[in-house]
Amino acid sequence: MTWWRSVHLVAIRELRERAASRAFQVSTAFTLVVVIGGLAAAATLGGDDEQVFTVGGVAAPRPGIVAAIELGSEARVEYTDFATAAELREAMLDGDPAIGVVGSDTVLSGPETSPELLALTTAAVAAAGLDERAMALGLSSTDVQELLGGGVRVEDVTDASDDEGRSFIAFVGAILLFVSILTYGQWILIGVVEEKSSRVVEVVLGAVPAPHLLAGKVLGIGALGLAQLLLVLVIGLAGARSLDRVGLPELDAAAVAIITFWFILGFAFYATGFAVTGSLVSRQEEAQNASFPLTMVMTASYFVAATALDGSDNAVLRILSLVPPFSPITMPVRQAGGDAALWEIAISVILMVVATLALLRIGGRIYSGGLLKTGGKVSLREAFRSAETG
Repeated sequence: MTWWRSVHLVAIRELRERAASRAFQVSTAFTLVVVIGGLAAAATLGGDDEQVFTVGGVAAPRPGIVAAIELGSEARVEYTDFATAAELREAMLDGDPAIGVVGSDTVLSGPETSPELLALTTAAVAAAGLDERAMALGLSSTDVQELLGGGVRVEDVTDASDDEGRSFIAFVGAILLFVSILTYGQWILIGVVEEKSSRVVEVVLGAVPAPHLLAGKVLGIGALGLAQLLLVLVIGLAGARSLDRVGLPELDAAAVAIITFWFILGFAFYATGFAVTGSLVSRQEEAQNASFPLTMVMTASYFVAATALDGSDNAVLRILSLVPPFSPITMPVRQAGGDAALWEIAISVILMVVATLALLRIGGRIYSGGLLKTGGKVSLREAFRSAETG
C-alpha cells in the first residue's frame, strides 16, 4: 500500500472505534451539558434583573414624568395616582411608592428614595413644568426649544478594542486548547499501551509500517478531537447569543480560526509525543509516569497563558509564545488578545511546524523500536537503536 493509503486506513479505524466508544459519547455529552448548564446558570444568576422605579403622584404631569425617568435610567416606571398628598405621604412611609410628585413643582422624598431616582424625578418634574413657566413668562414652545436646542455634545474616548473582552476570550481559548490536547493525547497514549500489552500491535504491524501507524493514529484521533472541539464551540456560541442576559463578549470567526489552527499544530506535536511515550512502556501504570514531563510542559504553558487574563503581555509570555512546545497554548492567547505582532506569529508557526516534523521523524523511529519490546519500560536510546537495527 502507498503511504497515504495505509495512513488513511489507520485514521479511519481510529476514528470509527473512538467515535463508537462509550467513553467518547459520554465525554461529549457531559461537555455539552456543562457548557449549556454554565450558560443557563450565568443567565439565571449573573444577569441583571429589570430595574423598576415606583412613582406616586397627585395632579402631576404623568406622561412626561414617566417618559423622562425611563429615558434617563433605562428602567421601567410604575406610576400610581393618589387623591391627596396626605395619602401619598402615608403610602411612601410604608415603602411604596419610592418617590412622590405633587402638582408640577413638588417632589416628595421618602425612606425608599435612591439618589438616582431623586435626581431623575426632580429633572423630570422640572422639564414637565417648563412649558407652563415659559408661557407665564410670555415665551412660546418654539422659543423654549431654540433656547435649549444647543445641547452638549458627548464624545466617548473609551478604547473600542475591548481589552477585557479579548482577554476573556483568549483565556477561554487557552482552557479549551489545554483540555482538548491533553485529553486526546491521553487517548493516544492509552490506546498505544493497550495495543502493545495485548499484542494486537504485532498483527497490525504485519500490514502497516510503524511510522504509518503513528501518523494514522494522530490523524484519526486528531480529526475526532477537532470535531468535538468545534461542536462545543458552535453550541456554546449559539447558546450564549440566545441568552442575552449572559453578557459574554463576542467571539468572532477570527478567534475560532485561531483556536482551531493552534489545536491542529499543538495536537500534532503532543499526540506524537504521547504515542512515542506509550510505545516505551507496557502497562497503564507506567504510562502515566512516563507521560508526566509532557503533561507538566502543557500545564506550565497553561499557567503562563493565564497571566494574560488581566490584559498583561509580560516578557515570559512573549518568549514562550515563540518557543515550541509552549507556543500552541501561549501564542493563541496573545493573538486573541491582539498583542502578537505579525512577525512573532510567523516565527512561532514556523518553529512549531519544524519541531512537529522533527518529532514525527525522530519519534517515528523510536515508536517503531519500542512497540515490539515488552516486559518493562524501554529507554529512548534502546528504542532508537532497535529501530535502526530492525
